[in-house]
Amino acid sequence: MSRRPASPPPPAPPAQSVSMASRPPRRRAGPTPPRAPDVVLPDLDVADRSVLLSGRWDCALVDGAELAQARLEGLVVLESSVEDAVLDGALLAGARVTGSGWERVSAVAADAARTQWADVEVTDARLSALRLVGARLDRVVLRRCRLDGAVLRDAQLTDVLLDGCDLRGADLTGAQLRRVSFAGSDLTDADLAGARCDDVDLRGATLEDLRGADGLRGCTVDAVQLVALAPSLAAHVGLLTL
Repeated sequence: MSRRPASPPPPAPPAQSVSMASRPPRRRAGPTPPRAPDVVLPDLDVADRSVLLSGRWDCALVDGAELAQARLEGLVVLESSVEDAVLDGALLAGARVTGSGWERVSAVAADAARTQWADVEVTDARLSALRLVGARLDRVVLRRCRLDGAVLRDAQLTDVLLDGCDLRGADLTGAQLRRVSFAGSDLTDADLAGARCDDVDLRGATLEDLRGADGLRGCTVDAVQLVALAPSLAAHVGLLTL
């Protein structure tokens, strides 16, 4: 008996393309870290008293200057090094600091409102109660600085690293923070009410009694910090505990 030739197998169904839109979104590894400042100092000239009061420090070495209570509104600091200077209570409103390094400076209760800081490194500075209202900080590093009671109301911080800084009781209400890290810093009793945050890293910071829970959107914390923040978050959403 003759056999009928076997029918060819049916064609395989075309492979279905997977739309990128149908894939689950990738989980971010964490907040984007701040970009590092670009500080390369040229050969510096030692600044004498006339330079210090001229309103412009350009490629200057300001070492041990006594400028407490000085009126330095609109001061311009370009590619300079400021070391061991005393600026307590000084008026620095509207100053502009670019490409500079500040070490062991004391500017307690100085008025630095509306100042602009770009590509600046500040180390071991005493800046308690410093007023930075409406200031702008871009690519700035502050290491081991005392900023307790500092007022950064309505300030703009972009690419800022605060490493091991004391920010107890600092006022950050209404501030705009983008790519800011508070590694090892103390934010006890600081106020973030009305702040707008984007890529802000609070991991490793002390957040006891932090105020202004509404300003925490856009911040990253760890699980232990979340427990410390629970009372503030509960009060913000009106959660009652019995």
